[in-house]
Amino acid sequence: MNAYKIRINVDIVPTTDSPTVSPVRADDGWVEVVIPETEASSIDRCDRPLLETSHPVLRDALSRHLSALSKKKALRRGPEEMIVEKAYPYWVDGEVGRFEFTPHEVCDGERTLYDTASEVFPPRGRGEWDKTSGFKEVAYIYGVTEASYRKTSRWLNRLRHQSESDGTPARSLQAQAEGEGARLWEGLDRKASQMLAAAHVSEQDGSLRVPEVFPPPQPLTMPPDRVDAAIATCQQRLKSPQNLRLNPVPYEAPEVTVNLSVDEVGVKRQKADRGSSTSPSPSSSAATGAKSRKYAHTTVVHLEQQQRTYVLVGHGMGRVFRLVVAFLLSNGLGTFHLQFFTDGYGVLHEAIRRSVSWCANVVIVLDWYHLLTKCQVQLSLALTGREPRNAVLKEILPLLWHGLGDQAILSLNSLDPRLIKQPEALTKLIGYFERNRAHIPCYAVRKELGLRNSSQIGEKMNDVLVSQRQKHNGMSWSVAGSVGLAALAALGRNNEYAQWFDEGEIAFQFAA
Repeated sequence: MNAYKIRINVDIVPTTDSPTVSPVRADDGWVEVVIPETEASSIDRCDRPLLETSHPVLRDALSRHLSALSKKKALRRGPEEMIVEKAYPYWVDGEVGRFEFTPHEVCDGERTLYDTASEVFPPRGRGEWDKTSGFKEVAYIYGVTEASYRKTSRWLNRLRHQSESDGTPARSLQAQAEGEGARLWEGLDRKASQMLAAAHVSEQDGSLRVPEVFPPPQPLTMPPDRVDAAIATCQQRLKSPQNLRLNPVPYEAPEVTVNLSVDEVGVKRQKADRGSSTSPSPSSSAATGAKSRKYAHTTVVHLEQQQRTYVLVGHGMGRVFRLVVAFLLSNGLGTFHLQFFTDGYGVLHEAIRRSVSWCANVVIVLDWYHLLTKCQVQLSLALTGREPRNAVLKEILPLLWHGLGDQAILSLNSLDPRLIKQPEALTKLIGYFERNRAHIPCYAVRKELGLRNSSQIGEKMNDVLVSQRQKHNGMSWSVAGSVGLAALAALGRNNEYAQWFDEGEIAFQFAA
């Protein structure tokens, strides 16, 4: 016998029996529930008793099947007299609900020769529940990454028609999800190590070095005639003539470009030690709150190549960029143009350079909306009022939009001192322009060519994968818990959860 038949037959028939409160097993093996005719005549009231009857039957059928299968496997390893039932049942958290079955051992006296709980079924620790792939998909991908553990526990148990005491408690669900997130991160790290080793990448002092196996640098930019036409169109809109061709940021060809949007988000971090139970005074709490508050940071990288996308998350820029490099190399993108969109954060730029210094075609672009916001905030601090601020913005924003950062700096340096109330804020803005001079493109020409100017998709991924779930009032997280939950959300976003839950492997390929 090399197959098993699953048979299900459900009847709803008239009876003279008295109504029952809950399903019961009859002498003929059927599980029955008797409902009044008034309920049987109502679609709504007939629906629930049917499911409340079927789910216990399904769990019972699985339990009896797995117990019998366990004994069958044990009998292949020893005679009947050597087979014993294990003292503790094997617990399963499945899509049909929580249930248990009896595993078996083959024993020679006090020596165990064979244990079905670890050699037939997935090994687990004492008191641990085995989670089925269906349970993980429902509970993790559609559950805890979208709603709180408590809410997910309630609807999950309701969906499986189990009480809170018989179903999956919120605390257990949290521990299960965090454990799965930790295993997923380890799996990603292991996959990256395999990919980097296959590409002979060396890791030294946080930098990734790739051997000279790629072709020499080549132009991966748009055709010159298209660029010239776009520049001519933009120059006609300027009030004064400017040479937009001098901007250092090239115009990449989308078909050979990988766009990478990088962002980082912080959520409130749990205290490792909650300390004394004595509450601080309100005044001292307010004074020290901002300084003492700790955050768990998650770095999110969104990769896009010709409408194909992938998302990587993790704690620490270096570790995440290690995944990025492994993904690029494993997908044959090492020779492509790498276009990073960032907010101008210096530490982020350094992390990018250390990770992809081996690639000759790397460009970092300052996100336009971050640049715009930086100007608005710093000029509000620097100048004496709204009217001077708006006048200066009206002058420098068109310059920046056309990639004329040096002219914007000259304009700020020539401001009437009487308009300045906080010179430090103005100096900070000028320094921001100078540090990012090489990363301020001609946004106008890029828009004309249909190229991206923003890292907005990276921020959107932060919202989807982290903020919407983790940044509610009163929530605080451990670093492992925050990153693990974000990793599960990314797993769903990348549509890789089926292979991971079934095989413990990650495809590491663009989502279709």
